[in-house]
Amino acid sequence: MKFTLNEIQSIIGGKIVGNGNTCITGIASIEAAKEGDITFVRNDSVVPQVLTSRAAAAVIHREILHLKKPQIVLENPALSFTKLLEVVAQERYMRPAGIHPTAIISKEATVGEGVSAGAHVVVDEKVTIGNYVTIYPNTFIGKGSRIGDNSVIYANVSIRENTIIGKRVIIHCNSVLGDDGFGYLQVEKQHVKIPQIGIVEIGDDVEIGAMVTICRAALDKTVIGNGVKIDNHSHIAHNVAIGDNTMLIAYAKIAGSTKIGKNVLIAEDVGITDHALIGDGCKIGGGSNVYKSLEPGSIVWGSPAKPITEEKRIQVLIKKLPEMYSAIKKLVKTSF
Repeated sequence: MKFTLNEIQSIIGGKIVGNGNTCITGIASIEAAKEGDITFVRNDSVVPQVLTSRAAAAVIHREILHLKKPQIVLENPALSFTKLLEVVAQERYMRPAGIHPTAIISKEATVGEGVSAGAHVVVDEKVTIGNYVTIYPNTFIGKGSRIGDNSVIYANVSIRENTIIGKRVIIHCNSVLGDDGFGYLQVEKQHVKIPQIGIVEIGDDVEIGAMVTICRAALDKTVIGNGVKIDNHSHIAHNVAIGDNTMLIAYAKIAGSTKIGKNVLIAEDVGITDHALIGDGCKIGGGSNVYKSLEPGSIVWGSPAKPITEEKRIQVLIKKLPEMYSAIKKLVKTSF
């Protein structure tokens, strides 16, 4: 990359303090910045670090008078900085150009304008691919699936038949959408498979991390709402519904037929039992196991998950158990 500070200001906004013609050739954190890099300062706690940083310039929340390097001053440096990162990412990670000769695209598939497909992509019959979709190598898209405009599907993704994907969706490497839900009947001590004939439906502006599995419904739909973000290694079982703008952090495990509301935050390594109802705006702390439904706005933690204030009290008491045990032993000895 190579920008002047004036060019960066035209991308992210704000006010320049210092030389607008300063040449910027890289982006880095305050600690790792070297000459030519631009960094950002989100609050006063890191101002001492930027004063000694080798960065050529800083995007900053307020003007620092004694900072001897150019600054771009704006209200939310972290948010504005992402605009610059988007430009750099587009430049750095060029998408495949056109349709690779080894890609196999059914004559019965409908492919929009500006679609890119990498090596060994397979697109089955009756698939509909929107405009300016990017499909990286070794991806499979099954019969009857639909992918909305401007979506990006990274390498080795498998999208099973009749999966519906909205616009501007990002799916990272090695994820699987639409595999069979884990449905069996016990008959005479044997497991009899229940055919899974439902679908997966993904809304707009969803991002799905690497190694994520989203299972098709037994009969109806597994639904991921608009704006949902799912981190790596998460598992969404059959017939789950996740509301708009909910976030699942890594290793989330959502059992079958669970309904999750809007704007829910599910931290790392959380498990949620089947058929639970998780209300809008809930927050579930890392490592929790949720065995029952949660009212809207609940903030829970622990296993089993409980109101976070209660769990914190329990954790304090657990730390005191060795001391309490020693005290009880002494009491027992003195009583005899």
